[in-house]
Amino acid sequence: MPIVEKEYFEPDQVPTAAELNAAYDALAVASADIDETNEGAGWLTFKHLDSPSTLFPINKLYHYFHDGGVAREYQNTAYDSVKSPAPASVPCEVALNYFPKENEIIRLHISGLVSANTVDIDYDFVGTNLGRPNYYAFRIKLTYSDSGGPDTSLIAGYWGYSFTTNGLRRYDIGGQGPTINWQTFQASTILKYTGTTGVREYKKATLEVALFDGSNKLAITRHQIQVVQAKR
Repeated sequence: MPIVEKEYFEPDQVPTAAELNAAYDALAVASADIDETNEGAGWLTFKHLDSPSTLFPINKLYHYFHDGGVAREYQNTAYDSVKSPAPASVPCEVALNYFPKENEIIRLHISGLVSANTVDIDYDFVGTNLGRPNYYAFRIKLTYSDSGGPDTSLIAGYWGYSFTTNGLRRYDIGGQGPTINWQTFQASTILKYTGTTGVREYKKATLEVALFDGSNKLAITRHQIQVVQAKR
């Protein structure tokens, strides 16, 4: 932020008009350096980006990651949290525990690595299930409490993927398509709180996964989630 210095006068000193106006002239010059976004040159320092709450940072980062190479397999058809391999089984989530302000926006990120899957069914020619067994999906679940009430959740977004290069085998109806292994998954979304300040408490954000058909096995190794809280 531009700095404007003010001259101090000693007793019995008679300042000139130019000396009295110097601070205001300097302020006019410094103000001209501030653009339409109300940001002057040099306004940002590392203190603005630090994490201690006493420094009122611009934003705060909540981050969880698992970087191991051992896969955990999933066959669940209902959404459940992505976890580190047993015996640890730590869910991919971050504790938030803060009250968003009205119209405050948070950004949520997920990413990870799918390893070697086991695919027994990648299509289904029966009714509305056509091709659906070939898919699995991720979602971000945000858990919150309003006015100290019971924990509730909302879904910040869904992202779907395919086990194979072709969910409906056109030429070989007796087999499955080539399995897509060792591919990354990633997603990002934003969420705006439009309620009253001080009512809702964000508790945690969780990465979850589900398969359409539990006959298949989805293998995941590395995975992570980040939530960025914007500060005003």
